[in-house]
Amino acid sequence: MAGNVVTAAVFAIGSELLEGSIVDTNSAWIGSHLVKHGINVEDTRLIPDNMDRMAELFVEAAEKYDLIITTGGLGPTFDDLTAEVVSRVSGRDYTLNEEQLEHIRKRLLKFGIQLKENHYHQAKLPDGCKTFFNRMGTAFGFSVPCGNSRIISMPGIPFEMKPMFEEQVLPWLHELFPLRERFIRDLRIAGKPESEVDDVIRELGIPEGIECIINVGKGDILVKVRGFDEAAVHRFAEAVRKPFENNFIGYGDETFPVRLVRMLKEKGYSIGFAESCTGGMMGAEITSVSGSSAVFSGSVVSYSNDVKTNVLGVPADVIESHGAVSAECAAAMAEGAKKLLGTDCAAAVTGIAGPDGGTDEKPVGTVFIAVNVNGKIEVKGYGFNGDRPAVRERTVKTAFAWLIDLLK
Repeated sequence: MAGNVVTAAVFAIGSELLEGSIVDTNSAWIGSHLVKHGINVEDTRLIPDNMDRMAELFVEAAEKYDLIITTGGLGPTFDDLTAEVVSRVSGRDYTLNEEQLEHIRKRLLKFGIQLKENHYHQAKLPDGCKTFFNRMGTAFGFSVPCGNSRIISMPGIPFEMKPMFEEQVLPWLHELFPLRERFIRDLRIAGKPESEVDDVIRELGIPEGIECIINVGKGDILVKVRGFDEAAVHRFAEAVRKPFENNFIGYGDETFPVRLVRMLKEKGYSIGFAESCTGGMMGAEITSVSGSSAVFSGSVVSYSNDVKTNVLGVPADVIESHGAVSAECAAAMAEGAKKLLGTDCAAAVTGIAGPDGGTDEKPVGTVFIAVNVNGKIEVKGYGFNGDRPAVRERTVKTAFAWLIDLLK
């Protein structure tokens, strides 16, 4: 342990991860949990299904870190090599594990599948390893010492890996090491540039024992404050938050839609959307929040002008005179959505997300957002940077941030 802090490397194994056909979400999830429990993640890697390369990286990491945590490569196919490689680098025999084999057999029988030769391959683990039961799939996790380190291998499928980690691996790590809880306070800020947030933090000065990280998103900034002294973490987080009172969205997992739903419930308001350039993203975001049905009525995806006029009631002369991407059209969309859906509030967005469709007068990234709260309509125009997904995401976050600000 470096300075009494447990160090770790997280390896996501699978050539498909490097090729981009599957996105690795496991490493970030594992890393966030390790950090919270006082373990420093000092290396993360995507590793191909290549035995020599895997062995090389395992041996290298075993000399540097207390833990090597891997996901993937525990299946029955020829390119699932993790257990064999771990056996080699830890100096253990690669042998059939009868408990693992019986678990595979029982699991397959539930689905009417017969045991095949490749399942015997999956049942081979490092001799004498500690195993972690997989209640969601066939592959056991396992752990063995390796040099001054310890390797912990888990399945790559997230819904198999996560319960294994939370229910078995993490409690076991607390038995192995004197772990201290690291307190984390995340602040989400909207509508301010990164430089302004950085200026505030520099002026305050980061206290000793506190770590502070700025993550810039599309339409928001996440300031992560962490340390082992809970009171100190909260004091510094509050000092950072105070200058951004009007732009503060929430703490931790209180994202834009979570905060919006909570505030609408507190006010007793209902809401609906009219979406053009975002194509339903606003509705998708708010309905990702459990309990949103109490406040959200629906969203009209009015991508064509016909839907804008025939469904939302936007006057045809508004579109003819000002265009579908205009403050006037956005205001009419918000008014139409509120009336059609029978809500207290409504928000409407219309814009040019690109990469085509821009003009000198209205370039790509031009977006108009209108909000209607209890009959009072306000409209703002924006020029967002980025590609099509970025413009759409910034539009959604900006609309939600504005609604939250109005509801405060």
